[in-house]
Amino acid sequence: MGYDLDPLARLISRVGSTRVRESAVWECFDELKAYCLKNQKYQARLNWIDSDQETLDFIDYWFAPEQERQLRRIAKFLHAENPDFRSNVKNILVVALSRLIISKEPKASLARDTAHSRPHKTIETNDFDIHEHYENSIKHVLSALNSKEIKTNSTAYLGDARRLSRINDSTVDAIITSPPYLNAIDYMRGHKFSLIWFGYNLSYLRAIRSSAIGAETAVSSGNGREFDELMSTLKLKNINARTSSLLSRYYNDLRVQLGESKRVLKPRKKALYVIGNSSIRGEHIKNSEVLKFAAHKVGFKITDESIREIPNNKRYLPMSVGKENSLSQRMRTEHIIEMAA
Repeated sequence: MGYDLDPLARLISRVGSTRVRESAVWECFDELKAYCLKNQKYQARLNWIDSDQETLDFIDYWFAPEQERQLRRIAKFLHAENPDFRSNVKNILVVALSRLIISKEPKASLARDTAHSRPHKTIETNDFDIHEHYENSIKHVLSALNSKEIKTNSTAYLGDARRLSRINDSTVDAIITSPPYLNAIDYMRGHKFSLIWFGYNLSYLRAIRSSAIGAETAVSSGNGREFDELMSTLKLKNINARTSSLLSRYYNDLRVQLGESKRVLKPRKKALYVIGNSSIRGEHIKNSEVLKFAAHKVGFKITDESIREIPNNKRYLPMSVGKENSLSQRMRTEHIIEMAA
């Protein structure tokens, strides 16, 4: 099972770990096409959008009229039409549609680099036909899924890994996770372009973004003495009050999450964390050391650690060769940290 605050991350995880009958997916797609054709003259109303002016303004800026009309019809079908199709079948169609919205180059939207969480507008008109490209996107999702190889479906919950309320003490055999990095990629900046078509308005998504681990929100978080000890360990030289406050919140978030991991793990079972380091205003922040410090405080024992280089051509945001910037400084390596309860 898994938890994520980001609805799209949770949906992608659910799709990627749930067996599905491919013929049912194509049956649903045929129904969707028939519905869109039948209703092509009408503007589909979506209550979570049409009752929220901020979200309407966002769509008006980032989506051309024809793509908006197509997306409205598809979203209406996926939300309200033909409830006979199982949710895991419709989820395939949602993820496939999302691939046409969150992309490097403008496709269903007018934005470039939504896939890199750096959306910016480079065009004012758009001739991209969503229906024309939808089928190939579904084929890609099904191919990547390789459904027949899935032996047991997983469960992906929309929830906070700092509060694993569904899980009893000492019941989990292993944990594998990669917590957000301080000041790292803000996935919600790109994901919202897709999520607004699937039942979420901007204010809801903003609330998720501000509450996530690693969010750039300075909030007093307690653990004063522990944090002073951590700062002494990190030996940071040029850190201002705001950065210190951000780091304090980040430490507290990691500590709470690790405490939940420690609670649910069976005795002597292991957790594996993958984490990279950050750079804030030129100051190198060793997130891996913050994580290990917090793990020790909640009672974990570090049993192994390795570091892997991230090649330039494999990074989520590829860097120009020979070019030094804050992203290249913070994204060069990842630490794989193993700990035992």
